Amino acid sequence: MPGGGGSYTMIDVGQGTGGGMTKNQAPGAPPHWLAYVGVDDVSTSTRNARELGAKVVMDKTEVGDFGWMSVITDPTGATFALWQPKEPQKK
Repeated sequence: MPGGGGSYTMIDVGQGTGGGMTKNQAPGAPPHWLAYVGVDDVSTSTRNARELGAKVVMDKTEVGDFGWMSVITDPTGATFALWQPKEPQKK
C-alpha cells in the first residue's frame, strides 16, 4: 500500500503475529526492526505515555485502510510503536 513517501507491505498470517515492511523513513537511521504493541486507542495511549515520561517520536498517523500508529521512546530508551487496527481483531 502507498504511504509516507514510500510503500508499505502488510504481512498477514491470519491468526497470530503479523507485521509489515517499508523503506526506512528516517534519514540516516540504520536498518532496524520496530515492535508494535496493540492498543484500543492510539491517541489516548500516546498521550498517557507522554505524560508518564515517554518521548513521542511520531504522533498518531493513519496507515492506509489498516489502522493508526504512533512511535514512542519510553523513559528507559526503548523505542516501539503503538498500533490500533481499524477493524477489531477477530477472536
